This record gives sequence, C-alpha cells and structure tokens, in this order.
Amino acid sequence: MTRPWPTKLSVREGLANAVAGRRLAVTVCATVALVTGGVGLANALEVSSLVDAERRWIDAGAFVFVVEPGSKTDDAGIDVSRCDRLSDVDGIDAAFAVTVTESTVEPAHAPGTRATLAVASPGVYEFLGVRAPATGGILVPPPAATSTGLADGEHSVFVVESWGRDTHEVPATAVLVDDGVLAEQLVGAYLLPTVLTGEAKQCYVRTDAAHVDEVGAYLRPHLADDDGTPALVRPRLAENSYGLDFENAYGARVLRWAWAAGAAMLVALWAVLQWSRRAKWAIYATFGADARARLTVQSAEWLVLSAAGSAWGWGMAVSYALGLGAEAGVALTQVTGQVVATWCAASVGAAAVGLLPVGTLLDALKDRT
Repeated sequence: MTRPWPTKLSVREGLANAVAGRRLAVTVCATVALVTGGVGLANALEVSSLVDAERRWIDAGAFVFVVEPGSKTDDAGIDVSRCDRLSDVDGIDAAFAVTVTESTVEPAHAPGTRATLAVASPGVYEFLGVRAPATGGILVPPPAATSTGLADGEHSVFVVESWGRDTHEVPATAVLVDDGVLAEQLVGAYLLPTVLTGEAKQCYVRTDAAHVDEVGAYLRPHLADDDGTPALVRPRLAENSYGLDFENAYGARVLRWAWAAGAAMLVALWAVLQWSRRAKWAIYATFGADARARLTVQSAEWLVLSAAGSAWGWGMAVSYALGLGAEAGVALTQVTGQVVATWCAASVGAAAVGLLPVGTLLDALKDRT
C-alpha cells in the first residue's frame, strides 16, 4: 500500500507544472486574460452607456415639473412666494417662478438680435446650476450667445423694448446657461432674475427619482388657485425619449450573465487540456497520487496560471474602458466584479475537472493493446 502524497508535495508539483509549461502556460494565461478582460470590458462599456443615457435624461428634465394655474382665466397665476419656498421642502432640490413678458431684449453691441425676455425669481440660479454674479445678472441661452458673441461673465448693457416702442437699458452680467431643461416657452429666451412679487405664470420644480411621485401629488394642492382649483402639474418630459426603463435597465442588461459564459469557455479549455494530458495523470496515479493529490496538483497549477491571466485581463479591460470614455468608478466596479465572478466560477469548474477519474499507466498501456 502506497503512502498518500503530502499536500505540500502536491502543491509544489502543481507549481512546477505551471512554470515548466512555458508555451502552454502562456496560452492559458493569455486565454484567461482575453476572456476575463473581454467580459469585464464589455460590461463596463454597456453600463457606462446606460449611466450616460440616464444622466442626459435627468439633465433634460426627467424629474422636473412645470406647474401652471389650474384656472384658464387670463389673470390666473402661481403664487410666487409659495413657489420660491418649495426649495425648502424635503425631496425638492430647487424651484423658481417665471413669467414670459411681451418685451424683447438684446445687447447694445449687437442690434438686430432681439429675443424674448422672461423674468424669473432668484431661485433660477440654483435650478440651472450656475452661480449668481455679484452684480445683477441675465441668463443667456445658447442661441443668443452664439448670435451676439456674449461670453460668460461678460458685463454688458442690454436694451429692453416693451410693447414695440418703449426702450430702456439694463446693465447686467451675462451668465451663459443650458436651457434644454426648460419648457418650450423659455427655450431661446433671456431670463432676467429679479425679486418677483404677486403671481407668476409658471413654477419650475426639480426633484429626484425617490420623491417624484410624492412631489407631483404635493404640488397640485399646494400651488392651487385662490378659488381652490388644483394647479396643473406636468412633467417636463412627457415620456422617456431614450426608450429605456432606467429603473430596470441595469438588471435587464444583455451582458449581465456574460461572466457565466466566459467561465464556461475557460472550464471547457481546461477540460480539453487535462484530457490531452491524461497519460501524464496516469503516471501520477501509478506513483501513488490519489484523487485528492491530483486535484491539488491541478488546482495549484490552475490558480497560478488563471490568477496571472485574470490580473492581466483586468488591467487591459480597465485601461481600454477608460480610454473609450467610461467613468473611472464604472470601469473599476464593473471590470473588477466581472473578472472576479468569471474567475471564481471557472475555478469551481476547474476543480470539478480535477475530480474526473483517471487510470494508471498500466491501464493506459492495456487500452493500447
């Protein structure tokens, strides 16, 4: 009866096989790197595209409400003070009141570039994510900035024309803004932040995904008309123009289970490799290496080669993901998670391959006769 192989001897034998393999070792490492890195890179790019699309959707006004009077009378309006105080309500990020005037405005240095003027409460600065200048400011939309040559922070004189005949000059600092989040009535219009009193025609409110339903229900009675008519609350974006359900898009990704497919490929590769070396394992069995010892030898060899290949694949995937524009956080999280999942699943499969029975050298010789 032969003595069982010591565990240390089995581990050393596996490490020796990994080092002595050379071409075979490089092939296994490279294959593991390509599979794990490819799975990680594909997931990083897919998740990054989802994150970018959701961010553009949010920036376009996904969680913005435009509130208007519920009454259809000409003198109906939204109470400015109640609209401005909404920014203090839990779940509301920012709010401002606005009214589109019948006046037009243009920089004094660029005659013939008149655009609509709207007056807004000071909360518009926070809503649009810009800093209020020390002196009076005027918010300039992209089309006006292009046609007039105004630069952000430039102090200029603006000519306001009312009713097509009365004009007056307003010195102000130009603040360039992206008006894509605003409704159609304000797109392309200058916004003049000022202290408003009384009523305004609209109230813009921005919330977040966690509070959007509650805020929408809260605004109707809170900004109701004096006669109790609930305010008309409508989302800035009537529907998701990206065609994605962002709430469930991550879990429904095509590549969500790519790690399993990658692991299956690596296990298949490892199984073919061990089958091609069956004569070698028969020699081990002849010299007293039982199933546990052979499993330890194969596991040690696999761990060395696959760990090196996975690290190689991780580095390549992260580098390529960052180079292709993925955010660092997304790239690191997705690549790491997918590489680890692929490697762990493949290691379990490789261990299962190591449990397959092998004959002795005498059995192999008998098979040839």
